[in-house]
Amino acid sequence: MPKIPTFTAESRPTAEVGSIKTNIQIPLSQTIGTALAPITKAVVDYKVKEKGVENKTEALELENKSVLELNDVAQKASSLYKNSDQANNYLMQESKIIIDKYAALASNNTVKTMFKNSYLLEEQKKIFSVDNAVYKNLVQSRAIESNAKEERILTDALYGNNQLAKEELTTDLSKIYLDDYNDGLIDIDTYESKIASIPNTIGYFQVQKDITNDPVQTYVNLNTGKYEGLTIKTREELKRDAKLEATPILRENITNYLVGLENGIKVDINEPAIKEIFGNKVFQDFKETQANTIRVSVFKSEIFNSKIGNEQKILDGFELNSGNLAQDLEYKQKVKEFISQKAELIKDDAAVLILTHNKLVRNNFDAYNAESDPTIKSQLFTKYINSVVQAQEDMDIDNAFIKVLPQSFAKNVVQDYNNQEPGAKVGYLQSLEAQYGEQYGRVLNQLTENGLPVTAKLVSYFNDENFATMATSIDTKEERTRLNDYVKTQTNTTFNAINQEVATEMEDFRKVVMFSNKMNTTKANEELGDIQKVITYIAINSMSAGMDQGKAIKKATDYINNNFEFAGGGTFGDDTYFIPKNYDNKRLSAKHIEFIEQKAKIIKNKYLQDFNMKTFESNNEEISNTELNEEMLDQAKDNGVWINNADGSGIVFAIEFADGSLGLVENEQGELLQINFDDDSYKLPGTDIIINMGQIDEKEPI
Repeated sequence: MPKIPTFTAESRPTAEVGSIKTNIQIPLSQTIGTALAPITKAVVDYKVKEKGVENKTEALELENKSVLELNDVAQKASSLYKNSDQANNYLMQESKIIIDKYAALASNNTVKTMFKNSYLLEEQKKIFSVDNAVYKNLVQSRAIESNAKEERILTDALYGNNQLAKEELTTDLSKIYLDDYNDGLIDIDTYESKIASIPNTIGYFQVQKDITNDPVQTYVNLNTGKYEGLTIKTREELKRDAKLEATPILRENITNYLVGLENGIKVDINEPAIKEIFGNKVFQDFKETQANTIRVSVFKSEIFNSKIGNEQKILDGFELNSGNLAQDLEYKQKVKEFISQKAELIKDDAAVLILTHNKLVRNNFDAYNAESDPTIKSQLFTKYINSVVQAQEDMDIDNAFIKVLPQSFAKNVVQDYNNQEPGAKVGYLQSLEAQYGEQYGRVLNQLTENGLPVTAKLVSYFNDENFATMATSIDTKEERTRLNDYVKTQTNTTFNAINQEVATEMEDFRKVVMFSNKMNTTKANEELGDIQKVITYIAINSMSAGMDQGKAIKKATDYINNNFEFAGGGTFGDDTYFIPKNYDNKRLSAKHIEFIEQKAKIIKNKYLQDFNMKTFESNNEEISNTELNEEMLDQAKDNGVWINNADGSGIVFAIEFADGSLGLVENEQGELLQINFDDDSYKLPGTDIIINMGQIDEKEPI
């Protein structure tokens, strides 16, 4: 009988299942199916297990992705809502969208079921976390609103003009804290602590307010026990805050106070604060400095308001006996320096000298600034301006240095004028004239010193509409450039040649101006040069319009020659002064001009002895006052001349000395012998004496 072969497996059924035996032998008593049954079961079990892992993995992937989106929804719900029902409704709506979205991605029902079961568990967790977050939001929001209300009622009570809010402040704060406690926002210990701290809280904010308004006095109040209800800790903290604020302010206040005290200006100072903040030593030093400064201020005021030449006499009377010799000498030197400071101010800015140190003028200025009624304000301005000039005259300041305006303000006026359109400049000058009245001549001189074009001065002198139009039209850089180009390109002459012809035509005017300004020829030459240039440009302007050169120069210079009457008689018979034919916006009649000339001649020839002239001073005790008076009168009769005064308002009498210099004549009261151009009286200036005018019998109105 043949043998049945025995089969031996040489390899694995699959590459993955390494645990399956590879040397199975099938006995003769089994069938193939029976023999392979264990293998089949092992394979099936493995497949089932493998599928389970796949399903779990897929479900876990869906869960992770979906929970990422659910986290975003939960975070948004937590931040958007303060009501848990609203937050959870939003969460559930968005969660349903998420679970449906990812459930639809499942490859089979088993994965879908596994995913949903896991997702719903995560959803419950998020609902709980959202509830907690919303509650925290609610508590935080309530705390914010509670704090806002606390700040509001404190602000209203302490900063608002609300008396009821102040009276109810403690009650209102107590109610806020009670509500917070009842609503579970704070515990009993916190509530009781807040109630107990109400006086300290109110005091704290009150002090903070006062530090803002006045840290110096607030520190004093804190340091002297004021402000009830503050704890020691809070008071010390507030003192530190107040002192940090107060220290630099008080130092500056002390400096300003002493400067004001020295200059007679009232400046408030908190003396108790000096002791509280800086201590007793600093306070005693301050009081000593205060006393010395008061003494210095008296002498400073006397020096700065004294007549020229009296300063040294005042300085000689200054003494300090404070016991501190070094400091006394320091103050003595300081008072001595006031003399040079005064001299510098007179030279540079006499109006500032008066405004700073003359109480009457400063009071007039303050009254003008404080007035709101336009009519009264205008009157007060006139009073103030006149007092500025009068104060300088009372101090015997030279006319050449008398100023109506502070120089800085004069510069601003000039800039303002230069910024006007050509057509508006005449109106601007008219407004200045209306504003400054009788001081307008001085103002014009001062503005000219500060760069006002000389055309403005000429416009004011001539009161001629045609001249004003021509003068202001060439008063720009662009127009003068055009005229310069015209001369260069369209004529056979030069600017200098035309300017020289103009100078020749204006020779009489130049002689009179230079005679009146012997002590300041540089300034006079500069102004004459400027006037000459203006006339030259006016002539060139006419030439550019087709006029013959000679006629153009004659027409332009006639504005000078025909608008002034030259008169007087110097040592060599030359004219010494001019009378403008237009003055104060009026045309002076020929008879009035003749009246001024005749009055000037008659005063010199017949009335000098009646003017009570202030005589020359002599160190020779053997020369009597009678001899001095006679010498003065003889000098005045022989060498006296009339010249134009500094502000252009009239003529003044002066003595021409051998060296060519001039000395103005004044009476014992310090008044100049002066005739104003608008003066039509028969009185000898400075007296009640009526002049016998001889052939001029009738008064001619201006």
